[in-house]
Amino acid sequence: MNPDAILHAGGQVQGVVDAKYKSLHPSASAPNGPQREDLYQIAAYLGRFTPAVGRMSWGILAYPLDPAQPSIPQAEQFSPWSLDGGRKIVFTSLPHVASDAVTKLRVLIAPVTAERDRWQAQA
Repeated sequence: MNPDAILHAGGQVQGVVDAKYKSLHPSASAPNGPQREDLYQIAAYLGRFTPAVGRMSWGILAYPLDPAQPSIPQAEQFSPWSLDGGRKIVFTSLPHVASDAVTKLRVLIAPVTAERDRWQAQA
């Protein structure tokens, strides 16, 4: 069981990214947007790929942008979700153009990294 990407910096795990091929928008089977099994899966990845002691761990669930739904999904608007032990889950809808998706991921990672550094300084 491996996420789609494991992000490293300075030889340390910083976070994990898992791509989903479904909508992040609410549906009958997932009224909050993210499906329960996706949340369990990212939580398992965060448990397996734990950063060094005293460091916050975070995961990104990346969904394809749905051009038919111009609004930002609620889960993305209220992201990140906090779990126990300083773990966070970020939800995002990525554009279909690779360079735009990379730009959006970089913008997402910057504040998560800053928060991780603040969290580490408090530990």
